[in-house]
Amino acid sequence: MRPASPSLSRRSLLAGAALSALPLGDAKAKPIAGLEILGAPTGATISLVRALSSGALAAAAPDASFRLWRDTDDLRAAIVSGHTRLFSTPTHVPANLANRGMPLKLLCLLGMGHLTVVADDDKIKSFADLAGQPVLGFFRNDMPDLVFRACAKMEGLDPDKDIKLSYVQTGMEAAQMLASGRASAAILSEPPATAAIMLAGQQGRTLHRAINLQQVWAKHRAKNGIPMVGIAVHAALLDDSPELIDALRQALPQAREWVLANRADAAALADAKMQMRPMIFEKALDHFNMRIVPAEAARADLTLFYQTILDLAPDALAGRLPGDDFYLAP
Repeated sequence: MRPASPSLSRRSLLAGAALSALPLGDAKAKPIAGLEILGAPTGATISLVRALSSGALAAAAPDASFRLWRDTDDLRAAIVSGHTRLFSTPTHVPANLANRGMPLKLLCLLGMGHLTVVADDDKIKSFADLAGQPVLGFFRNDMPDLVFRACAKMEGLDPDKDIKLSYVQTGMEAAQMLASGRASAAILSEPPATAAIMLAGQQGRTLHRAINLQQVWAKHRAKNGIPMVGIAVHAALLDDSPELIDALRQALPQAREWVLANRADAAALADAKMQMRPMIFEKALDHFNMRIVPAEAARADLTLFYQTILDLAPDALAGRLPGDDFYLAP
């Protein structure tokens, strides 16, 4: 798989324009048939999985299915082709596509950041300690990389000159390399960060959570954390099934509480639906930083986040902040 890129091809944009021109549906909403829900391969997606598996969405979308997207190119292809109209996602992806003319809206946040620099040297405790050091990343030019680069700059480092960055395709690949000793430090999401620590321990190696990027963000930007992952919808779905949107709004907070109260069952659900090993998932759960926040309520944090990304990599958001109508009200 090729590295993800925030830019879109002309063919993709034309496909998106064609999709946006489709009629918005009947005035009288009907149950949605064949809805495919895509999920980000990160722990916070478990709230969406639980909402679906609990039956809370069954009346509005009786045969809805779920799958994880492989990388952000896979997600973008599903969006512009119309194969998905509801998905969990890094929050900059729907903002990018909305700025390029696709009728996408952000429904809510699922989590406020889940990135950590994990290292084999317990002397690494800050970005200053990473100067001149090799660090392994993943999803180059996408969310994990952009957040790390932004935090490095906040801490006074040039990530391209002061840190020896290299990349693999996925977080689990980075976790495996770190666990086996083929890397000394890596930027990891959850549950890959927990997986790396556990796998290394099985091999007699000790890894440390060296730098919590949410804490760095709170120091320099917003104390609420990093609004990294959320749920986005195609505008047509708002018209075709307002019942589904209402059901999601009610089900997601309940799903989060269920996950936190039923950890073993949640781990089994993650195993069945998200290909995440139950023991790793359960140990990683406290690091997911799960919060269900309506998009409009999180707008201040999102705007600050988007502006930080714009200053770093304008193409990641198609050069501007999303419009007012991008943020769905509760």
